[in-house]
Amino acid sequence: MLVNSIEENGLNGNHFEGGGFRTDAVIPFSLYSGLNLRIEHYHGLVTHTYNGVWDYILHEWTWFYKLQSFYALAKHSVPQYFFNKKTLQLPKRMKVLESIIAKQSEEPHKSFSSLDLMSYMYSIRWYLHPQKTELRKKMDLYLSSFVSSGELKNQGGSFDFIITGKAIATLEQYQIETARAKSAKSANSWMLRLTAILAFFAAFQSGLIKSPAWIDLGKIWEWLTTYM
Repeated sequence: MLVNSIEENGLNGNHFEGGGFRTDAVIPFSLYSGLNLRIEHYHGLVTHTYNGVWDYILHEWTWFYKLQSFYALAKHSVPQYFFNKKTLQLPKRMKVLESIIAKQSEEPHKSFSSLDLMSYMYSIRWYLHPQKTELRKKMDLYLSSFVSSGELKNQGGSFDFIITGKAIATLEQYQIETARAKSAKSANSWMLRLTAILAFFAAFQSGLIKSPAWIDLGKIWEWLTTYM
């Protein structure tokens, strides 16, 4: 029964019949004795479910249900508000590929769409973000580029993709090259520091820079050379 109002003699509403709530009906309170009663109150976007009349009275007549509705809506809208204030940017191409592999690692043969990938990377909140259309178009371009280079292939419709074995090889090669670049950068940094130290002591030895009398740079230099 879909209750429209509560009268003195019982619940007034529409009885479910023939696939819909059509027949007007009144159920007296006396008929509810000994029955398991479940009441659902649709308050805006929030549904309140009560098990029995007393549960209903406790929440409805005290207006406590309004506080519950406010909390339920704020629990979603407040985080969404701060999320919408952030500027979302897609990561670089290889980072996107890394996210695809991480997402599909458990079910590599299952197809996915750009919507699935966006939800995986940014959570479901991205659907309400002001940049959602722009981000979706950029993601579609990324996925199309992966199809062209062989890391992905279309599955079924043009908006569904499936990962290929080349995706793993491409990501591994990228990670190896990145590690080599970091190692080379670190080595160059240490070489520059060592060169500066050697130039500093060479300047003291040649007399271009004078040190205080209480500092014997010659002995310090001899000590350093023993470790080179």
